[in-house]
Amino acid sequence: MLSEEKIRIMIRLSDYEQNKGKIDLERTRYFKLDYIRMQILKTLVSVSAAVFLVLLLVGMYHMEYIITNALVIDYTGMARYFLILYILLLLLFTFVTVSVSSVQYEASKSRVKEYYAALQELIGYYDREDQESSSGDGPREETAL
Repeated sequence: MLSEEKIRIMIRLSDYEQNKGKIDLERTRYFKLDYIRMQILKTLVSVSAAVFLVLLLVGMYHMEYIITNALVIDYTGMARYFLILYILLLLLFTFVTVSVSSVQYEASKSRVKEYYAALQELIGYYDREDQESSSGDGPREETAL
């Protein structure tokens, strides 16, 4: 038997599963620390690739100067400058990643808790229906297979 409340719960669960539920359930598959570590790893790879590409573009832009002054350029000073800049960018983006990932994980975790509570409520409806149908039918006859 279908009740309006059961249908509302089913619609709410389905809507969640189709929208935010995909992302939330994927996030909460991991422990919080593991999820944040995975996001940090993605950030480190992305920042490293971005810094390399920007450095390559700057080098190509100043290629004429680099070629004409190749023997007098202070390569160690430039390398030290870029290394410090790279480390600062990594620290900045890692801090942002940890902050954002932590907030996202906690929000997903609370939504998944609500989702599981609604699932338990739906299971309760089905259990009550089973109890009502088994107690209301009277004695059942068993058939041999």
